[in-house]
Amino acid sequence: MLLSWKFHRNLLAFTALSIVAGVSVAVPGTQKSSAQVTERVPAGFNKITHVIWIIQENRSFDNYFGTFPGADGFQPSTCIPKLPGSKDCVNPFHMPAGAPFCDLDHTWRIAHAAYNNGRMDGFVWAEGTPYTMGYYDQRDIPNYWKYARHFTLCDQFFSSLNGPSGPNHVYTVAAQSGGLIDNVLLLKDLEDILDEPEGFTFASMIGRFEKARVSWKYYVERGPAPTLVRNPTAKTYSLWNPLPAFKAIRDNPERMARLVDQSEYFRDLKEGTLPQVSWLIPNGPDSEHPTNSPERGMWYVTTLVNALMQSSYWKSSVVFLTWDDYGGFYDHVFPPDVDAFGYGPRVPMIVISPFAKPGYIAHGTYDFTSVLKFIEERWGLARLTARDGRAPDMREVFNFSQRPNPPLIISVPANLSFPPPPHGCTDWFNTYPPSITVRGHLDYSVTEVLRQIHPIRKK
Repeated sequence: MLLSWKFHRNLLAFTALSIVAGVSVAVPGTQKSSAQVTERVPAGFNKITHVIWIIQENRSFDNYFGTFPGADGFQPSTCIPKLPGSKDCVNPFHMPAGAPFCDLDHTWRIAHAAYNNGRMDGFVWAEGTPYTMGYYDQRDIPNYWKYARHFTLCDQFFSSLNGPSGPNHVYTVAAQSGGLIDNVLLLKDLEDILDEPEGFTFASMIGRFEKARVSWKYYVERGPAPTLVRNPTAKTYSLWNPLPAFKAIRDNPERMARLVDQSEYFRDLKEGTLPQVSWLIPNGPDSEHPTNSPERGMWYVTTLVNALMQSSYWKSSVVFLTWDDYGGFYDHVFPPDVDAFGYGPRVPMIVISPFAKPGYIAHGTYDFTSVLKFIEERWGLARLTARDGRAPDMREVFNFSQRPNPPLIISVPANLSFPPPPHGCTDWFNTYPPSITVRGHLDYSVTEVLRQIHPIRKK
């Protein structure tokens, strides 16, 4: 069986190279699968009438919770080699203020090099920087640690695909990526790569919702200035907003009307019009995507959670707070091979609800399709793919017989301000640590963003 998974990994590695080269490759078994209707609603699930899924950007579990007490974090003795087979290595270190100064590479090929056939020891040389080993803790993201202590933290929650944001976001709405394994910024380029002029043609959760009359919205935070990568808008396809790439959604005005600006989330809470299922997607500055500030993203999320807790919806809701991929940051846990695409490295998942087990660390193995599985079982929806069909439904994180958790309102300071994120990589390779340097640059193109990493060398 292990050889079979290696075969699939090699097959997809070939596909990745083909995508970078602009060649379309069909991957068997990725476009369609049979769906089966779920059985009756599991006990207690009907106490949840609203699901709010907040999806932030680019953080591994170890990057945010590697030192969290009781969680499966990295060992103090961890040291990742600078080069394959080298005895020189880099230990985990608390991230210096303002670092990292560049986005870390987390394309399919780099993710698989870091993964290194499950050894999880290729991060430093694959990323081309020691900053992959940097971590944050309660000094930097205190609100997230408070949520983890008061509600449920999942320490075996994995990204769905061993690669970047775009395909992982497709998993959050469709339980597959349609064979897409790397970021594609423009819809026309996506159509070319898929060799499909209509974009995504496979089923998504939206069709399931309509058949069962489950209300939904996809809330997208407006950015200060629209760009291809950092500030998605509600009506246009982007890496963080894949729904307009589905022809069945793009060509349907009623469906497109449910892709809305995030300001409607606060209005819906006040007016009693919150849908049963919500996705909440940040803009670039609030996303925590390097080089944006984790602290800024934390306060953005806190305003979303506070608003829910101060509304009438809190008593019957669950917030799934997660991050879309590992972002190039080190994680020590081997992601299980469930199919040719994943899992990818762990990402944080905090479950915030009156029914979440308080102070609990869940060790069950989950991914984004586990959230879809919960939604499917809660409303009796048909499965989308084999992935969500066999995904655990996360019932472990709930206790529907417990005394409901009260709201945890965290006061947001007035007039929060943050320094602008660094632009460019002038100081990227020489700031920390001084024992090694890295040569490289960022190369931005219209169709994708790829870092050209050169080998690490000693001074």
